[in-house]
Amino acid sequence: MGKRKANKNEDPIDSATMDVSEEDTEDSDEGVSDGEENSHLDEEIVDIDFDFFDPKPIDFHSIKNLMIQLFSTDAELFSISELTELIIDQPLLGTTVKVDGADSDPYAILTVLNMNEHLEKKCIQDLIKYLLDKTKPDQTLNEKLDTLLKKDSTNHVGLMLSERLINMPVQIVPPMYKMLQEEIQWAVDDNEPYNFEWYLVLSKTYQEVMSTLDDESSQSKKQKKKKAKSEPTVFYFHPEDEVIERNSEYQFNFNFTKQPSVSDSKRAFSDFGIAPAMKLFLLNRSKFDNLVRDLENACK
Repeated sequence: MGKRKANKNEDPIDSATMDVSEEDTEDSDEGVSDGEENSHLDEEIVDIDFDFFDPKPIDFHSIKNLMIQLFSTDAELFSISELTELIIDQPLLGTTVKVDGADSDPYAILTVLNMNEHLEKKCIQDLIKYLLDKTKPDQTLNEKLDTLLKKDSTNHVGLMLSERLINMPVQIVPPMYKMLQEEIQWAVDDNEPYNFEWYLVLSKTYQEVMSTLDDESSQSKKQKKKKAKSEPTVFYFHPEDEVIERNSEYQFNFNFTKQPSVSDSKRAFSDFGIAPAMKLFLLNRSKFDNLVRDLENACK
């Protein structure tokens, strides 16, 4: 493939600054006045350097876990190990993010796989079958995918896989997409099979659903039923997916086959729990450069 940085970590692209709240432990065993109770938590700025690396064999288990996190309860429907091997077998395309050196576990990954080139792989076959089944309610999108994801299709589809641990800041996303953009261009210049006409992105989403806690009052339940009649709003776990949505030509929401249990984890702050789901985006190559620019602008 084309010439590129030997190691992404030799020239870190950026560092992200996170705001974290830490309890002032020096005062934890001492009494505080009433006026100080609400200021017991001090906010501190912590600078963390995130280094960018190519996917490596040593990352296998961490990348596999990130893919399981992405596909959630439906991960068992695919060979996630085989999918992970495909990611690692193309080390010059894709980026992992680490904080403790090259041999540490990656906390995030972004890569793209040529679905048409890997049609003989069972994990890709199963994923195509899965997506065609899920998109049946949208005939236009379903027929589009069915046409594109065939051996004789000349318009190849890049499966963009992106996932990160929940505490990783969104600021790492624009540099990852920028590097992927450059790597795809270098690969195309070297006549490698990464000249995609379309990009398929899978996004994790959730909807707020009524809590089923037993201690709710009947009045509260009535109010929730009234709210539930309106069309549920789809939320993204990753804020960059809102930018992807604006640049996509097709999009489709769907539920997991093995539906996870609804979580009441938000009930301390809201009257609703959350129901995880997924969303499919299909972007034309003409929008990819604009997507990268939009991500960079959104994080400035």
